[in-house]
Amino acid sequence: MFPYLYETHVHTSEVSSCGHVGASDVVRNYMDLGYNGIVLTDHINDSTFRNMPNAAWDDKVSFFLNSYHIACDTAAKRNPEFIVLLGAELRLDESDNDYLLYGLDEAFLRANPDLMHMEFSRMADCVHDAGLVLVQAHPFRRNMTIVDWTKLDGVEVFNGNPGHESNNPISAAWAERHALLKTSGNDYHGTFGSTLGGIRTQEPIRDNAQLVRLLKSGAFDLNT
Repeated sequence: MFPYLYETHVHTSEVSSCGHVGASDVVRNYMDLGYNGIVLTDHINDSTFRNMPNAAWDDKVSFFLNSYHIACDTAAKRNPEFIVLLGAELRLDESDNDYLLYGLDEAFLRANPDLMHMEFSRMADCVHDAGLVLVQAHPFRRNMTIVDWTKLDGVEVFNGNPGHESNNPISAAWAERHALLKTSGNDYHGTFGSTLGGIRTQEPIRDNAQLVRLLKSGAFDLNT
């Protein structure tokens, strides 16, 4: 049995320019759907910081963390058992690919002001040196490119965003071919698809360290 359900891919309107729902309502929506927690994966890309191009990186990080703090406060007040974890969906300058970072914390962000400007291989090494899990989001969506799979921990094999054709079966086949970690998420921006994504676990997840261990172990089930 895998009774606990967690979202692994969700955006908020406070940070992600494509998000349509504020962090408080995001938390309420997922609580109402029976989820036990979410990994908040707002975008780290040029669009996120379009209104602060000359700001210091520390100021951009503080802006990025706004939705996380709001979500945590909402969860604590409404249901302390509902967990909110910090993640990100990172886009590098070199391509339109998106990468989900799990196990993320504020210290890592502040210590890497050139994160968006790294080339993929260097970014992957940086992320892994910090103990994070690196998953390519919707890798077979239009305008995505294939990267060195040996630098990835996994790929998102189910992306539930109803506004995109993510070619999930191809992603699943790619993960099988290279024995990569498989993840599932709604890629929530304000609407859900006909099927709800996420991961199911045997025990509740309480922090990012536990999430990382769980993902690396593969001891979870996919909600697809």
